[in-house]
Amino acid sequence: MEEKNEIAQWQKVLKDKVQPGFMTPWQDETKEEEFKAIVRETLCSINFLKGDMGNKRCFLGEGKCSIKNENDIIKVKNEANMPEKSNYIKDVMNEASHYLNGMFNLMHPQVMFNVVPPAAIPSIMGNLMGAMLNPNLVEQEYSGNVAALEIEVSSMISKLIGYDPIKSAGHFTFGGTGAYLFATKLALTKCLQKESRFKGIREDAQILVSKVGHYAVKNCSDWTGLGMKNVRAININEDNSMDINHLEQVMEQCYQEGKQIAMIVVTMGTTDAFGVDNIKEIQQACNRFMMKHDLKRRPFIYADAVIGWAWSMFNSYDFSSNPMEFSKDTLEAIKECKEKIKYLNLADAVGIDFHKTGFTSYNCSMICIKDAEDLKILTRDKDEMAYLYQFSAYTPGEYTLECSRGGSYALAAWCNLKYFGLEGYRAILGNLIEAEKALRKVIGKEPSMVCANERDHGFVTLFRIYPKKLSDASISEDFAKEQYMKEFEDESHAEELRKYNDYQFKVAQELQRMLFEENGPALSFTSKFRLTPYGEPIAAIKAYPMSPYMGCCEKEFKENIIKYILEAAENVDKAYSDRIF
Repeated sequence: MEEKNEIAQWQKVLKDKVQPGFMTPWQDETKEEEFKAIVRETLCSINFLKGDMGNKRCFLGEGKCSIKNENDIIKVKNEANMPEKSNYIKDVMNEASHYLNGMFNLMHPQVMFNVVPPAAIPSIMGNLMGAMLNPNLVEQEYSGNVAALEIEVSSMISKLIGYDPIKSAGHFTFGGTGAYLFATKLALTKCLQKESRFKGIREDAQILVSKVGHYAVKNCSDWTGLGMKNVRAININEDNSMDINHLEQVMEQCYQEGKQIAMIVVTMGTTDAFGVDNIKEIQQACNRFMMKHDLKRRPFIYADAVIGWAWSMFNSYDFSSNPMEFSKDTLEAIKECKEKIKYLNLADAVGIDFHKTGFTSYNCSMICIKDAEDLKILTRDKDEMAYLYQFSAYTPGEYTLECSRGGSYALAAWCNLKYFGLEGYRAILGNLIEAEKALRKVIGKEPSMVCANERDHGFVTLFRIYPKKLSDASISEDFAKEQYMKEFEDESHAEELRKYNDYQFKVAQELQRMLFEENGPALSFTSKFRLTPYGEPIAAIKAYPMSPYMGCCEKEFKENIIKYILEAAENVDKAYSDRIF
């Protein structure tokens, strides 16, 4: 019986449509050129969506959103269909670019809505390398020398923050919450002993964190099974740092109730106001607590430094000669933050987000553990993972939550660290603080506006704006500052605080409309960046510059930012003229 020379249909589809969708396993100049062409066309599609240099439009393409309500979500679900036939890559990428319409252009200096940076090119290329070759950091064998690269990044960060790189360890994870969750699990296991991994949590161990600490503490206490009710909030000072006196009171209360303190979370740069806790004073409070009650175990100290870690770049900076030539205000702000950040080495573990102040793409986070010996309490038996760890010297999958961990995290971070170095990161951070100082000066000159976090020294500026008619009843030219201080300090003005919280939201809504319809700035809103001394939430509009193209000119801020804010407030005043604002 003669064999047919014709190839089967599946072989034809494989050759003509499937294989062109993959990189070749050997050198092939033609295929490489095809790949480059796809990359070029994709870049062209993205570039086409940007405005020109003179255009203030800070979003991509058209300002439209396909999901405005629940019905839109249902519509997307109903219209979702997988094609029967394979498509051409060019057509797929062209269609994908349409979904970028209305997305913020993070490189644009008028995008200041949160601590979301544009990704630097080296990290993009690192991500691309990881995407093409797909290393898995579950162990060395699955990731090749990318495993060594992860160790190298961990060691660079350890040296930067003051850990001993030989004794410490670190690994990348799925975001700041991933680092927080790992620290929570480690702290609970050290507190409740290894047996708790088998029998479960049967004791109300406590987690202490400031009132402006990240809500991830609720996620982690929930998902570990500890329970959110076992989180205790510590009061804050005027600069949004943890109140040490209240911390000691709460620690004593825990002891009197017979409840162990598993972990104290030290927040090194809050999202909304860049509050930085004094980790040195917190450690000293822990030591006094241990001595007083003759305790053998100190509460695990976790530094949630996902934003603030980058200020470690200034640990070795010569502030006296100021070689980067920062302005006096910026230099003093950096130095004040650095004086707190430099004690990160006192924490038992530190959480770091490269996708925040490291300028990589999402997601790219790391947790560094001061003493690698701590990890032994979380290590799983190799017999449970029979198909792994046969030939590897590096086996983080034995103790990480994830089995699969992509190497793109490590590659992206390594590329940025190597490219920017201390000098580059200092320039980026310094520029953004120079911008923050300039913006606050402009806000300070507007009678209807007040900066609500002037004691903080991060990038972010939180401000409130008040109706101009309030000036009629004020004896001060700075009527906004006068009104805000009344609301903040005096409980008898709580109703006014709530009323003007609502006003901030309405102005923020109007700014959102102006963003897409009038090429306004991309600012955001927070409903509770902190509480008043009498317990009421304070809302504010937020300007969070992150672009390396951000300027520091007060005139430009007045023209490109303040003008829109004042106009938005005026529009709200007109729209709600029947209400007492």
